Amino acid sequence: MQQTQRGRKIKKSQSSKKIRSQTEDPKKKSLNKRALCLKYFFVGPGNNGKLISNYLSQQLGWKLLDAESGKSSNDFYLKWVQTNSEIQFQYFKEGQQIINHLPNHMILTSKQLIIQTMKEYERQNKQLQFNSTHFFPETYRIDLTQEFLSNEEDQFLKTDNSAIWIIKPTYFNCGRGIKLCSNAKKLKQEFQKLKQISNSIKASKGFLPNGIFTPNLRKCIVQKYIQNPLLLDGRKFDIRCYVLVATSRPLLVLFQHGYLRLSVDKYNVEDMDDEKNRYKHLTNAAVQKKHPSFNSSKESTIWSMQQLEQYLKDKMNVTQEQIDKIYLQMKRIFAHITRCAADKFEKRLGTFELMGCDIMIDTNLKVYLIEMNTNPALFLDTTTQAQVIPPVVQQTLDLVIYLNDEKNKPIDKYLQNTSKLKLGNWEVIHNETINYNLVAQ
Repeated sequence: MQQTQRGRKIKKSQSSKKIRSQTEDPKKKSLNKRALCLKYFFVGPGNNGKLISNYLSQQLGWKLLDAESGKSSNDFYLKWVQTNSEIQFQYFKEGQQIINHLPNHMILTSKQLIIQTMKEYERQNKQLQFNSTHFFPETYRIDLTQEFLSNEEDQFLKTDNSAIWIIKPTYFNCGRGIKLCSNAKKLKQEFQKLKQISNSIKASKGFLPNGIFTPNLRKCIVQKYIQNPLLLDGRKFDIRCYVLVATSRPLLVLFQHGYLRLSVDKYNVEDMDDEKNRYKHLTNAAVQKKHPSFNSSKESTIWSMQQLEQYLKDKMNVTQEQIDKIYLQMKRIFAHITRCAADKFEKRLGTFELMGCDIMIDTNLKVYLIEMNTNPALFLDTTTQAQVIPPVVQQTLDLVIYLNDEKNKPIDKYLQNTSKLKLGNWEVIHNETINYNLVAQ
């Protein structure tokens, strides 16, 4: 009798469990399951990191690591920081973690190394119909710490003395340390004098009083200034666009438009060497922010790509076909640079790189690449930036996370047809999986 009652109790218990499992909210069940496999992420300080942390925190199953533990811990799924120095690549779990930098992104984001990357590839592939001479201003690498004269430095000394030059330090960004020089003869004479005392230069001494070269310019590039820039309402501008290495293994690189950065002051070439006039020539937002009138006119210094198109059509009679050609030039530039760097990248599954790239256009609608930068500014100082930058970041995260999701591996099958991926505004310019490069087609 007792055994029968016990048997009934067991059956009743099993039956009640079955009923509970049938009536349990499936959403709650799913949430409980996901809570057991949270994806922890860390966002380093600075550069409006809240843009990343706020977006990921809204995603189901993601949890932000606090600043103290996240900085030193390697127990993360995704990490977004400003520099490689904040990453311990030796402990990186390839294929299990995601990091927002390639170990050697400097081959493109260093002012000197990008030149080396392009020149080495072009020397080995002399038959190219499109190369850096089509879009990169005449540029020479300078090293004042070495006594010997390099081939590039020798070539620089033989250039036309009527040219205007812009001198940029190798390791700085945000417009820091940049100088303009309209007196090429003086520039070359000072350069030659400093090369003769290179040992003093190494010790940060020996620089000439009121000279062009400063300790920040011991290693720099000297680049021919574009003297016929296209102007908007009389002001100089550049275009900030984006290039994303979404995955390095296999290599997938994409392009996206950004916004325009205009100078506060109207452009002229008088007294170019005067530091006070740098606002007319350096359109970098970090430089323009220091202008006394920036706060009252900042909205006018950042334009959308739609504003550019409308201005070109209304004020300059530029056709849509010509505008499309400008955009194609931009994409071709980055596709070429990608093929130059493709075999040089240190490729690790889970690493990606979002780069901010600066483009200029001259009065002939010719497109020039000025530079490529790691860790592009994510500040939302103006209405246009607030409209453009968040989607760039969100679409970057969506794509990178999707490509690294365990259930989507191996990702080659998805890269066979990228039209099935949710790319947002990203456009594919290089896809190693199908041997595609936009400029090579």
